[in-house]
Amino acid sequence: MRRIAVPALVCLAGLLVFVALPAIYVRTQLLDRNQLSERVGTAVTSEAVRTVAAQRIVDAAVDAGAEELLVTRPIAIAGIEALLGTPVVRQLARGAASDAHSLLTGQEGTFVLDLGRGTSLVLEGLRSVSPRVARAVPEGFDPEVLRIPADDPALASVRRFADLGGALAWIAPLLALACAAGALVLGAADRRRVLVGLGAAAAVASALLMVALAIGRGAAVPGAEADPDVAAAAGALWDALFGDLGVWAQTLLLAGAVLAVVAAARREEGGAVSRLLGTVSRVRTAGTPRWRAARAGALLAAAALIAWEPALALRLTAIGLAVYAISELAAVLDATSRRRQARRAKTAKAAGAAPARARRGAAAFAPRIAIPLAAVVAAIAIAALLTHDAPQPPTVAAAPATGCNGPRAYCDLRLDEYTFPGTHNSFSAAHEPGWLIPNQRFGIARQLDAGIRAFLLDVHVGVKTDQLVRTDLQAEGSDRNKVGKVIGPANLATAERLAGRVGAGDLRGRREPFLCHTLCELGAVPAKEQLRAFGRFLDRNRGEVLLFMMEPYLPPAQMARLFREAGLGDDVVTLDRAAPLPTLGDLVRADRRLLVFTEGEGGVPPWYMPAWSFFQDTPLGATKPSEFSCRRTRGDADSPLLLINHWIDAFPPNPRRNREIGDGFLTRRIARCERERGMRANVVAVDFYDRSDVVEASRGLNDRAAQQAQREAAVE
Repeated sequence: MRRIAVPALVCLAGLLVFVALPAIYVRTQLLDRNQLSERVGTAVTSEAVRTVAAQRIVDAAVDAGAEELLVTRPIAIAGIEALLGTPVVRQLARGAASDAHSLLTGQEGTFVLDLGRGTSLVLEGLRSVSPRVARAVPEGFDPEVLRIPADDPALASVRRFADLGGALAWIAPLLALACAAGALVLGAADRRRVLVGLGAAAAVASALLMVALAIGRGAAVPGAEADPDVAAAAGALWDALFGDLGVWAQTLLLAGAVLAVVAAARREEGGAVSRLLGTVSRVRTAGTPRWRAARAGALLAAAALIAWEPALALRLTAIGLAVYAISELAAVLDATSRRRQARRAKTAKAAGAAPARARRGAAAFAPRIAIPLAAVVAAIAIAALLTHDAPQPPTVAAAPATGCNGPRAYCDLRLDEYTFPGTHNSFSAAHEPGWLIPNQRFGIARQLDAGIRAFLLDVHVGVKTDQLVRTDLQAEGSDRNKVGKVIGPANLATAERLAGRVGAGDLRGRREPFLCHTLCELGAVPAKEQLRAFGRFLDRNRGEVLLFMMEPYLPPAQMARLFREAGLGDDVVTLDRAAPLPTLGDLVRADRRLLVFTEGEGGVPPWYMPAWSFFQDTPLGATKPSEFSCRRTRGDADSPLLLINHWIDAFPPNPRRNREIGDGFLTRRIARCERERGMRANVVAVDFYDRSDVVEASRGLNDRAAQQAQREAAVE
C-alpha cells in the first residue's frame, strides 16, 4: 500500500505546487491594489507602451479633425512619447489601475482609461514644439482609451478567475504541504528517496509553469505579422504583470532540483549526476522500438523548445548547469565526509566500528562526458542567438486567381478600359517610421489591402547614416539650389529646419537606391526592400495586376538591376506600342502582372517602358480646386492611356484640402476629363487616398466598363 501511496502523494504535491504558485502570485501581486497599480504604472511608462500610446493619441486627434497632424506626425509622436514617461502620467496610470482593482474585487462603478490631466500636458508639449501643431488639436480633445462597465460579461469571467485564484492561494499550498508531509511519514523508512521525489516534483511543476507562461505570452503578444510596435507594447505589459511569476517559477525549479540532487547524492554511491548520466547512456544505447520512439520524441521536443522559445531553453539550461554544479559539489563533500569517517573508523577499531564505504565524487566524472555536455549547451546558446528577436514572416498560401483585381468580369477589360486607383508618392506615409512630410496616411501594405493598384514611385540615390538617409545630390546631377527651385526657397528652409542642411558635408558610405520624394532627409525607405514586398503580394495574390509609374534618378541599367535583385524579373510585362493592349485576363494567364513605366529614359530593358509613349496626363501644380484642368500636358496625342493627377500641390501636403477634392468632386472631375479627352481614365492618382474615395470611384468606373463590355459581347 505504501509503495503506491507515497508516489501518489508526491505527484499530487507537484500538481498542487503547479496550481499554488500562480494562485499565490495572483493574490499577492495582482489582487493587491498597490502592487497592481505599481505594475501598471511601470508598463504604461515603458518605452514600448509609450510609443504605441503616442501613436494612438495622434491618430485619435486626426480622426477628431486635426488632419494637419498627419504632416508632422513623427514630431507630434516624439513630443507626446516623451511626456508619457513623466511621473504625472505614471500617477494617472496608477490611478486607473486602482479603479480596475475595484472592479476586480466586485465594487460598482465604471473603469475609464483616458488621458485626463495628461491631455493638457500633451498640448503643452506640442506647443513647445510647434504652436501650429498644438492648435490643430480640437478643443476639449480627451481620447477615451478604454471603458469597462461593472456589468461587462468579460469582466465577470475575470472576476471569477480572480476569486478562484484568491481561494486557491490559501488552499493549494496547504494541501501541497499536507501531501509532502504525508509522503515523508509514510516513507519514513527511506525519507531521502521521498525528498528526491518531492524535489523532482517541484522542479517538474515549475518547469511546466514556465512553459505555460511562455505559451501564454506567445498567445498574448502578436506575432511577426503584427505591427512590431504593438507587439513590443503587448510584451512590455505582459512582462510587467507576469514577468515576476516566471522568476518565482525559476527559483522554485532551482530549489526543487537542488533538493532532489543533494538528497540523491547522499543516498547512493557515485552521486546523482553520475547515476543520471548512466541512465541516459543506457537509454541512448537501447535498441528497442519503444526506446527509439522515446528518444525521437525527446529530441523533437528539445528542438521545438529551442526554435520557439530560445530564451526559455537557455534559462532551463542555465538552471540545469547550476543543479549539476551543486550536485557534484554535494558529491565531493559527501566523499570527503566519508573519507573522514573512514579515517576515524581506522583509529577507532577498538570500539568495533565498521569502516564506511568510500564514495566516488566529482573526480569520477570523466572529461568525455563534460565535452559533449558543453557542446550541447553551446548549441542551445547559438540557436537562441540565431532565433532571438528574428521572427520569420508567416508563410501565406497563394490565393487562386478567381478574378482580375477583384471581380471575374474585370478580366475581359483591356488596359485602356480599366481604371487603376493610385497614390502619388505612395511610399511617403505618416504611419511609416521616419516620414516628416507625408503624402499618404498609411503605407503601401495598407494601400494594397485597401485596393490601391497603381503606385507613383520616386527612386533616389542616398547614403544611410546613423539618424537618417542623406540624398546624394551630386550623383543625381543636382544641388541645393536646384532643389530650392523645385520646391521653393521657403519650403527648402522648412525642410532644413526639420532634417538639417541639404547637401552639407561629404557623404561617406555605400550609395543605395531609396524611395524618397525630392529629399531623402525627409523620409526614405530602401527601394529593394519595398519592391520585394510588392513581389510577395503578387506571389500571394495570383489574380492581381499592379502598375508602377517611376520617377527615377538612376540610369535604366541600375533600375533594371534593382528590379532583378528584388526578384521581380519574372513578374514584369512588356507592351507592344504597335499592338492592341492586352486585357487584365491576358496578364493574369501569362503570370506577367506588373506594368512598369518610367517618366525618364525607357525601353532598355524592354519592360521598362517610356511612360509618355503609352500615357498622356493632366496638369500638375493645382494649389486649389478651381485650378484643376483636364488638358493634356505630357504624352502624345495618340497615347492610349490617361493618367489623372488629382492632388493639391502644397508643401507640406494638406490632408484637409485633399479631402475636400475627394468623393463627389473626384467623380465629377473624372467624368469631365473623360468627356473632354474622349478616353477612359486609366490611372487616378491622389494624396491621402483614405480621405479621397479613389478606390470606390475607380470601382464604379470599372463596374460600368465591365457591364458595357458584356453588352457589346452579347450583341456580337
